[in-house]
This record gives sequence, C-alpha cells and structure tokens, in this order.
Amino acid sequence: MKNSRIQLTFLILALCALITLTGIQFSWIGKSARMQEAQFNHSVEMAMNRIVENLSQNEAICTEVNNCLRHGRHESCLIVMKTREEWADIKSVIKDDLNYYGIELDFEFDIIDANNENVTTQARNTYLSTGLEEMLEKSGYKLSLKFPEKRDFIIAQIGDIFIFSLLLLLLVTLSFFMIYNLYRKEKLVSQGIIDFVNNVTHEFKTPLTNISLANSMMGKSEKVENDEKLSFYSKIIRTEQVKLNEKVEKLLKTSFADIGKSQPPEEIDAASAVKDVAEAFRVQVEEKGGTIEVIKSGSHFKVIGNMDMFHIALGNLIDNAIKYSDKQPVILVGLSSSDARLSIEINDSGPGIPREYRDKVFDKYFRVPSGNIHNIDGFGLGLYQVKGIIAKMRGNIKVLNRKEGGLKVVIELPIVV
Repeated sequence: MKNSRIQLTFLILALCALITLTGIQFSWIGKSARMQEAQFNHSVEMAMNRIVENLSQNEAICTEVNNCLRHGRHESCLIVMKTREEWADIKSVIKDDLNYYGIELDFEFDIIDANNENVTTQARNTYLSTGLEEMLEKSGYKLSLKFPEKRDFIIAQIGDIFIFSLLLLLLVTLSFFMIYNLYRKEKLVSQGIIDFVNNVTHEFKTPLTNISLANSMMGKSEKVENDEKLSFYSKIIRTEQVKLNEKVEKLLKTSFADIGKSQPPEEIDAASAVKDVAEAFRVQVEEKGGTIEVIKSGSHFKVIGNMDMFHIALGNLIDNAIKYSDKQPVILVGLSSSDARLSIEINDSGPGIPREYRDKVFDKYFRVPSGNIHNIDGFGLGLYQVKGIIAKMRGNIKVLNRKEGGLKVVIELPIVV
C-alpha cells in the first residue's frame, strides 16, 4: 500500500515534469525563432547599407531614379521604372549584396515615398533603407525591400531543432505512458495476489476447522485412547493442524494489513508483553534443550500500538529465533528505556543473515536462499509483517549479526510520556 502511494506520487511528479519540460521546450523554440529573426533583421540592415552605397556609386541608376523623382510625387518608382534596364540593374545589385550576407530569399523591391503612410505601414516583412544618399533624403524617398518567404526561411532555420525537440518530447511522453502502463499492471498483479491469498486462506479455514473437530471427536474415542499407535497419529494430526492454522492466520492478517485494515491503537506495557510472549514459547525452547531469558533496564516501557499485533510481531521474531537455531536455542530478550525511546533486542544463537540479504529480509515473500535445502517452514511473511506492525507504531527495526555468532534484531519505539 505504501509502495503503491510512493509510485503514484512519482508518476504525478513525472507528469508535472513532462508538462514543464514541454512548456520550456516550446518556450526555447520560440526564443530561438526570435533570435533567428533578429539575426535575419540585422543581416538585412547591413545588406541595405551596402545596397544603398553600391547604388549611389552607379551613375546610370542614379540618373534614372532622379528622372523618376522628377515626374512628380509618385508613391513608388516601380510604376515608372519597372520596364527599364536600370530597374533590372538595381535588382541585380540588391541580389548580389543580399547573397553577400547569406540571404538567398526571393524578394520584392521598390523606391517609395517615405511620407506616404499607406506605403510605409505595409506588411511586416518589408524593410526601408535610411535613405538613398542625398538624392533620396532630399526627395523623401526610401529603398524598400520585402521578403514574402521570410517566415518560411526562419522556420527552416530552426527546423532541425524543432524536429529534434519534438522527437525528444515524443520519446519522453511515450516512456511516461509505458511506465504508467507498467504501474497499472503491477497494481493489478499486486491486487490479484492479495485476492488470491484471501481466497485461498478463507477456503482453508473451513477444512482446517473440520479436521480439528473430527480429530478432537476421534481422540475422545476409547479405541483411540487405548491404541498407542492411533493416539500417536491423532497427536500428529492435531499438531500439524495447529501449525497450518497459524500460517493461515498469518496470511490473513498480512492481507488485511495490505488492504489498509488497521487495528485500534492502545497503550501497551511493552515489558509485560515481551514477558508474556517469551513465556508462551518457553516450553517449545526447553523441549529443544535451550533457554529463553528476558532482561530489562529502565523504568518507562509504555508504548502506543495494538496489543494483538504487537504480540504477533514479538512472536514472529522469537519463533524465527527458535526455528533457525541449528542447535540448542539460546534466546536473550533485552529491554532498555531512555527518556524518549524504548529499545527491544532479541538475540539468538542461529547462523545469522549474510550482509547482502539484510535489507531484503523485510520484503514480502522473501526468504534467505539456502540452495535446494528447505528444512524451515514458512512463506517469507514473518519479518515483512513485523516491519509493518512496528512501522504503524512509529518505530523502526533492523537486523545485525552478532560478533559471537547469531542474529540480533533491534526494535526502537517511542515511549509514552
């Protein structure tokens, strides 16, 4: 449940980052287009200065322009000169000077009346010279250049950047949706596992109850009581039924925790709870020839949690300490309290846990690999369940290997002041 919320949070953050990245990318493309336009405008201005200078040095062109201006106040010289050879010469000079500055676009040109608002406020792709030397300045006429394909030119200049950015955004978007799809599939699989465990464990409950009842009734029969072999078999059935029932209960409680069903919190005397759980396992430990001892230091042992779940957590840890001891189990449970924290240490005489698996032992269904040997019963749920219970009590848990051998499990919980 917690992992699911974390994954969903990351997906939302990834979506926000994707939207932000898209905005930044388009803003950057717009800025690049404006820079290209500014560079183009600068090149045109420099070309205009060169064009005016070159036209002013051509006597034939200046004469024809002067004749155009003498005809009276025309809005443009194109009307008077467009069929003359000098007009073609002007176009040639303009084309050469534009090419000199790397401008190879089609253009339209004219010499227009700078005082006529209808002409000077034309399309935005039109450029006006500052004047054709003294002649144009005195007459109030200016050289005008217009680039009909200017917009296409600028788009072409940033075309590669735009296409690359678009492909990059498409790739990131596709990756996001693939991750989201994987998240949905993982969530469905996780929910399917929970539903499967719930269904299986509930299906087991009724047969186990019937087995327990039938075995109990059979054990009361005089024939079974008087037959040593039948009595032995009945005892085996009862023992194994209890074991299986405990594992089913663990699966049920774990699945309940996964779907968010929590138990009401209460004030717990941790010292008393540890003592009760240790006493419950004492017979089992002594049957193996081992010992279990509880030592405490301090005076404050009150914590907040659910008593039943806290018992289950302690029971799982002590049960592991017994199961994984390959010789006579020696279990020492220590409690120590400070002003704000309670520390519970469970030390055993087992083989410990290799360093590379210590962070994984709290994962659901994880069991420390032991080759093809599976002499320890379990589903890999015990420590996972313990960590969930301790986390709900606002505590933390860690495992360490002891120098003298065995494993040390350390639980830290906040104390009720």
